[in-house]
Amino acid sequence: MRVAMPCRWRASAWLSLVSAAVSGCAGGPPVVSGDLPPADPAELVFAPEVAVDLSAMEKTESGLYLLDIVVGDGPIARRTSRVWVKYVGRLPDGTVFDANLGGEPYHTRLGGSEVIRGWNEGIVGMRRGGIRRLVVPPHLGYGTRGSGDVPPGATLIFDLELVDVE
Repeated sequence: MRVAMPCRWRASAWLSLVSAAVSGCAGGPPVVSGDLPPADPAELVFAPEVAVDLSAMEKTESGLYLLDIVVGDGPIARRTSRVWVKYVGRLPDGTVFDANLGGEPYHTRLGGSEVIRGWNEGIVGMRRGGIRRLVVPPHLGYGTRGSGDVPPGATLIFDLELVDVE
């Protein structure tokens, strides 16, 4: 169920945003590893329009990169929180594979299998009203199978605004 929530993107922060996220399960057959791009985001070249600077981002133990563009001032998302987010998801070459900026915020509960592991980890700790960029390595995204417009072995870049949290 989606709940309509007001979205107030800060203009300067929104101009710097270039990425996002999707939910769902990986599908299709696995791909031979020799056909895949590097699994480590540090080995990739990012298109200028995605504005990814890994050296300016925090890297977690799992290999997820994150950067708070705007720190919100509302409640904090926890491991099992219900969240509503606006997002844009891009591939390293700048291709947008999913977004919901003009629609309703995407609604999910963190901590389960409703969204990719990169979202379950990367949204935790955000405050309502915050905007965060995630660089999600394949093992925290869709892995070697890909999904929809996401090719196998893809690193994903998400820009998320946490619209609400409970």
